[in-house]
Amino acid sequence: MNMFGNEFEDIKMIAERPYDWAKLNNKTLLISGGTGFIGTLFCDVIEYRNRKFGENTKIISLSRKDRADTETIRFLKQDVSLPFVIDEPIDFVLHLASNTHPKQYEEDPVGTVITNVYGCNNLLKIAAAKRAKFLLASSVEIYGQGTDIPMREDYCGYIDCNSARAGYNESKRVCESLLQSYRKQNGICALTARFSRVFGADKKADTKAMNQFMQKALRKEDIVLKSMGNQRFSYAYVADVVSALFFLLFNGKDGEAYNVAAQDDGLTLGEYAQFIAGLAGKHVVYDIENNIFASQISYAIMDISKIENLGWQPMYTVKDGLKRTFEILSANSTAESKKD
Repeated sequence: MNMFGNEFEDIKMIAERPYDWAKLNNKTLLISGGTGFIGTLFCDVIEYRNRKFGENTKIISLSRKDRADTETIRFLKQDVSLPFVIDEPIDFVLHLASNTHPKQYEEDPVGTVITNVYGCNNLLKIAAAKRAKFLLASSVEIYGQGTDIPMREDYCGYIDCNSARAGYNESKRVCESLLQSYRKQNGICALTARFSRVFGADKKADTKAMNQFMQKALRKEDIVLKSMGNQRFSYAYVADVVSALFFLLFNGKDGEAYNVAAQDDGLTLGEYAQFIAGLAGKHVVYDIENNIFASQISYAIMDISKIENLGWQPMYTVKDGLKRTFEILSANSTAESKKD
């Protein structure tokens, strides 16, 4: 059994993409959110390359808990929303930490805004002090309500700022504004990756719709939709998101923002639910409710031509990513049951 578990093929596929990996060799990267869903896979790729190719990339990963260091990662117990200093040289700063789940918005809307904005400011300060390249993980949520035309990076849609749910969207917009302010005032090299809705084999509790559907399928239960499922959103499998992060660290242009998503296949949320249910031989049932903390956006398709023109391509369609997620989670479940 390999040290990376059932996600090994994803790690290997990303780590062996034809990128300019030499730009990371003998460098140090500071990462927030490195123990989260996306950050864990990102760090695993660097661990793999260090072991497989003898590279020497070091990671300083912020964590709210005490964790044991590895050969590659030094964990620094630190709340990202509080100021801190780093003594050693830093070459890259990757800011992934954020409250990203609807349940978190509902239970802690103030903490969501504080984590996003204060955390981003603290890491931008570090990047400015160290003259490090800064990459911000932002979100499709900054666009607000879309139209029937895929959203390019210069699009800005309506957000109802008089709602608690808007705290996440607006705080992400503020983070992007902070980034541009630090560029102008401090002369740092900084850019933004705007993620679509990200899914994959997250080991932690996840209240996002797609991952909730997947958990129902794994338990051989019918999938319950809380709306009619007519929403159309862009999605991305987590391996493609991590692949894009590395690509943008190496190739992204200073000051630019890039949409990151799979190619749009024209399916609605309800049709994806039907597809996931079909993987388990189950069905979709409807239980309509009014939840003020659910996204009120019904259309958010991202135009990814900008990052494609730079040379990046997603490895997975949404359906292929969903199949892959189901395979990994099923294998993990089988392995856990054998331990019992």
